[in-house]
Amino acid sequence: MKQRYHIDESILMKKLDQEYGIHTASLSFIPIGDSAYSYQVNGMSGERYYLKLFDHANDSHRRGIQRLKYYLPLTRSMYQEGLFRNLTYPIKTLSDEFTVTLSECTAVLFHFIEGETLAEAYPFSNIILEAIGRSVAQLQQITSHLDCSMLSEETYDISFVPALMKCLSLLESTVTWDDPIRQSLQEQVLPKQDQILAMLNLVHELRQAAAADPKKMVLCHGDLWGGNLIFADNELYLIDWESAQLAPPELDLVGYLGEKFEVFFSAYERQLGRSVSVNLDIIRFYCYRNQLRNLTNWLMNILCRNLDAEQRENDLEMILYHCMNRWADIEPNIRMVEAVLRKRK
Repeated sequence: MKQRYHIDESILMKKLDQEYGIHTASLSFIPIGDSAYSYQVNGMSGERYYLKLFDHANDSHRRGIQRLKYYLPLTRSMYQEGLFRNLTYPIKTLSDEFTVTLSECTAVLFHFIEGETLAEAYPFSNIILEAIGRSVAQLQQITSHLDCSMLSEETYDISFVPALMKCLSLLESTVTWDDPIRQSLQEQVLPKQDQILAMLNLVHELRQAAAADPKKMVLCHGDLWGGNLIFADNELYLIDWESAQLAPPELDLVGYLGEKFEVFFSAYERQLGRSVSVNLDIIRFYCYRNQLRNLTNWLMNILCRNLDAEQRENDLEMILYHCMNRWADIEPNIRMVEAVLRKRK
């Protein structure tokens, strides 16, 4: 989120101190992401923590709260049992709870990882790509050691579709908007409506093919973009595990298609110690599904959620420069992957 959450921060700090037994000196807002409000918690003795606040009035945040029951115990268990330690994990309250519920929001405290995320580090170097490939493989390798009851399993979810259709209908039925951001959104998105609907039809078809694949499910992070990665002291750290689940391996491959796929994939296979077959229909499903799901979230932020102008402006920028401009690259990137896989046979 781009703006601080509407809460008296002195009350929030007092609540954190009471629940966690810490001594908070200050809160520093971190303007990143849109699944929660992010803060750095600064302790009296120099200690630092990472805080997420989920707004009960925001439907997207409410869905995020539902996912906490899966990935909070998972990441804490992974760290404590030494299965995978380069990650962010939650700190429990004095009453042994993972979350703190306030009147209008839910708070989760995490340990703090030093370093900047890789959100602005694109294009990634080979060193970083290889580190990501190894990490993806390491997650898959620990799957059998996990209590799978802590994990949700891939259902090839497309529950965003009604919200997407609602937003397209709003854009189509409104002649003009008082808000220049919404007006600009309409002018940019409506000409793409036929393409969006064609992509949606393709997603429905690919979903059936993906669900029919008997491939074994493995632990996947689910959202390995640069903003969820920190590279510090030659170590790669994975943060924000909200999308973690048991899924086909392809889920964690889709972010690294294109010209440097072979660099990433070679490191991935070396870590696994074997060659890997890839289902291109599943890759294609995730590519199109993820783009349409992201588009829907940003459309909802602009059209339906009560967010400030700065956040809506940011979401319009995300649609234009981190979503719609990437659609033309999906099929060429998949063809590059296909060429790499054919060469390796």
